[in-house]
Amino acid sequence: MRKFALLGVTLVIILLTASPSFAVSRAGVLFLMIAPGARASGMGESFVAVADDATASYWNPAGLGFLKEKELVLMHSKWFPQFADDMFYEFLSYSHYIEGWGSVGGHIIYLTYGKIPYTSEFGPQVLFDFTSYEIAGALSYGTDVSDKVSVGVNMKGIYSNLGPGQNVEKGDGKAMSYAVDVGVLYKGLLPKLKVGAMVQNLGPNIMYIDAEQSSPLPRNLKCGASYQLLDTQYNDVLLTSELNASLVEEEFRVNGGFEYWYGTILALRAGYIYDDYGEIKTPTFGAGLQYSRYRFDFGYIPEKEGHPLADTMRFSLTARF
Repeated sequence: MRKFALLGVTLVIILLTASPSFAVSRAGVLFLMIAPGARASGMGESFVAVADDATASYWNPAGLGFLKEKELVLMHSKWFPQFADDMFYEFLSYSHYIEGWGSVGGHIIYLTYGKIPYTSEFGPQVLFDFTSYEIAGALSYGTDVSDKVSVGVNMKGIYSNLGPGQNVEKGDGKAMSYAVDVGVLYKGLLPKLKVGAMVQNLGPNIMYIDAEQSSPLPRNLKCGASYQLLDTQYNDVLLTSELNASLVEEEFRVNGGFEYWYGTILALRAGYIYDDYGEIKTPTFGAGLQYSRYRFDFGYIPEKEGHPLADTMRFSLTARF
C-alpha cells in the first residue's frame, strides 16, 4: 500500500508540472543540466529510460528501485576545452540497496570556472584573481512498486559562487537554492521495452541580488524509451530515445542513441543530440571496458569549429560491490 501511494503521488507531480506555466525568464545555474556519466554521454545523453546504474540518481531516481547492488560512479571532464584550460566538471554518485525498501543514494556535482581576473571599475587594472564554482548535492531514493514499475525522488541543495566576495550590484555573487526531482520507470508495456519520465529541478528561484532579479532553476520534463533490440550470449544491442522539454523557456531537445556490448567486456556507443534552440546538433560517441565488477567509460563530442562543446571528453569509472 505504501508503494502504490508513492506511485500515485509521483504521477500527480509529473502531470501537474508538465505545463509551461513556469515560463518567466531565462534559467540560471545551468550546470545542473550538464549530462554526467560517460556512458550516457556516448549514447546521445539519452538515459531517462535506461537509468540502470548509480547515475540514475541524476537521470531518473526511479531507476534506483530496480538496482539490487551497491554501486559507485566517478566522472571527470575538462569543460569548454576550446576556450579554457582550467574549467572542470566533476561528478560522484552512489547507490545502496536495502532489502525490502529499495535503494538509497545520491550524487554531487561540482563545476569550476577556473581563475577569473577581478579588474578595477576605473580601468583594466587587474586587482586579483578569484575562482568561481557551482556545486549541487542530492539525496536519492527509489523503490519498485511492482515487478514492472519503480518510482524515485531526489532532494537537492544548490550553491553558486560566481563573485569574488566583493559587492557586485549590492550582492556578493553568491546564491543558494534547493530542488526536488521526481521520476517513474515502467518496463512492462512490451517485452524488452522500458519507458521513463522525470521532472527536474522543481524549487525556488536562485537569487544573487534580490527577488526581482532572480532566475528560475532549469526546470525540465524529460521522457523517453529504451528497447533491448538484441540480447544474446555475446551480443547485446540497446536503443534509446529521449525528449526534454524546458518548463522555463519552452524549448525542446531530442536525443537518441544505442549501445552495443560484446559479451561483458567491450561496449561501443553512439548517439545524436538535436537542440535547435541551443544550436547543438551533434553526434556523440563512446566506449566502455569492463573487468570483473569495474567498468571504465569514455564519451566524446567530436570537434565542430567554434562550438563550446567541441572536443569535449568525459571519463567515468563504475565500481560495484
